Amino acid sequence: MANYSHAGDHTILQNVSPLATFLKLTSLGFIIGVGVVGNLLISILLVKDKSLHRAPYYFLLDLCASDILRSAICFPFVFTSVKNGSAWSYGTLTCKVIAFLGVLSCFHTAFMLFYYTLKKCCK
Repeated sequence: MANYSHAGDHTILQNVSPLATFLKLTSLGFIIGVGVVGNLLISILLVKDKSLHRAPYYFLLDLCASDILRSAICFPFVFTSVKNGSAWSYGTLTCKVIAFLGVLSCFHTAFMLFYYTLKKCCK
């Protein structure tokens, strides 16, 4: 997205069919909704149930929190960008911050899962 905002030629981006845009927006809306609501429900369960107050479930709670933040912060910007014909209208700094948060969330998830795997297999 950031590359096209500086390219000056947006004709390629404007030739997207309305059906494709609708399907993308519907999919993104579904991902945002399920990501926030599903992870929020799991988080509530992990916090309320005292029998789940153990280390593996704290890792799961951390992963849920990371996914909620990514779904609630990063995906709405992508949703709005797709709605506007894949043109980023928030500025360069916001683009870099949102991209950083998205990548940080993905790496956080990957490293947490990697750490937990090493912890379990190297006992």
